[in-house]
Amino acid sequence: MVSIFKECADTCIQNLKNTSKNGAPVELKSIYGAFSMDVIASSAFSTKIDSHNDPKNQFVMTARKVFRINFSWRFLMFFLFPNLVKWLGISIFPPKATNFFKDVTLKIIEERRRTGQTRNDFLQLLMDTAKEVSEDPKSELDLKETDDTAAVYGDVNTNHQVFKSVTKKNLSLDELVAQCVIFFLAGYDTTASTLSFASYLLALNPECQEKLHNEIVEAVNNSNGVLTYEAIQNMKYLDNVISETLRLLPPAVRLERQAVADYKLGDTNITIPKGMIVTIPAYAMHRDPNFFPDPEKFDPDRFTPEERVKRDPYAYLPFGAGPRNCVGMRFALMEVKVCLANVVANFKINRCSKTTVPLEFLVGAGLLQPKEVTVSMEPRDDNPILK
Repeated sequence: MVSIFKECADTCIQNLKNTSKNGAPVELKSIYGAFSMDVIASSAFSTKIDSHNDPKNQFVMTARKVFRINFSWRFLMFFLFPNLVKWLGISIFPPKATNFFKDVTLKIIEERRRTGQTRNDFLQLLMDTAKEVSEDPKSELDLKETDDTAAVYGDVNTNHQVFKSVTKKNLSLDELVAQCVIFFLAGYDTTASTLSFASYLLALNPECQEKLHNEIVEAVNNSNGVLTYEAIQNMKYLDNVISETLRLLPPAVRLERQAVADYKLGDTNITIPKGMIVTIPAYAMHRDPNFFPDPEKFDPDRFTPEERVKRDPYAYLPFGAGPRNCVGMRFALMEVKVCLANVVANFKINRCSKTTVPLEFLVGAGLLQPKEVTVSMEPRDDNPILK
């Protein structure tokens, strides 16, 4: 999968070079949005595109239609009148667009099953999972899942009760298709925003950016100039930068969960009835000084192993937690790491006259969406990545 990320990151770097010629300011959301769409098209739908330079592509046009609609009233209806929404058959996303992606996915699955062709992508992983899920608790899949969960929540916290009761099951065809569609709908804007936010925060904190650049240079030099999976896994400060970005500016500002049974809250007299929607204010929790001292400060060192062990995992929820946490967490983290490592290796990200401080956000979008994120990109002479 890393090869797909690297290929799309190479296109992203070239687009950044073209856009930033002669010191021109760069609006990051559009560039990173194109990168995110390219990754999803390639890994989930086996479709190679260059969405930044080919805006007339049917996949690109259909995808962008999804995010041009006004989500605010739809989300409001879903949370206030869920039964009415179900009865009326109202969808958050345009049915024509979701049906397009559904049809694309079904055609690819049918073709692969007919020919026996396989590909190293997200869809193939889902197809393999649909056939068989290993029940071995020490399987390679389990170990990788534990490693990546630890990268977000901390080593000692993976045995916390929040991660218990995560069960395995075979995927049906309908669930497989749904995962691919949701993969796009949930992963496109959130990834683009996270990369934009990380680049913005590095521009405002040049000392953190240089520390990250030095780590990237060392890790890539140790892998003979190749940005390998192992090199990325050795970039611990990169982990910290991304984690701190997701703390300060989580794309999902709140989480909603529905109670599956009546539940009494601790020693209180408050009981949450079965069926009630519970909202978890992740954005506010991430800025609670009881958990994160001086919460407005960008400080990647909050996420060193020594600091992580001091916090309850419930305090930090960029991907949710428990059996219904984000299914694409590992994928999203690696995607962001590969792209950001390439960007910082190639450019010095600088604040410019068009950089908005603080950022301004769209209202009623349902996610933390910036109006624009503009910086300048200064090419570096010491890019360690050879291929």
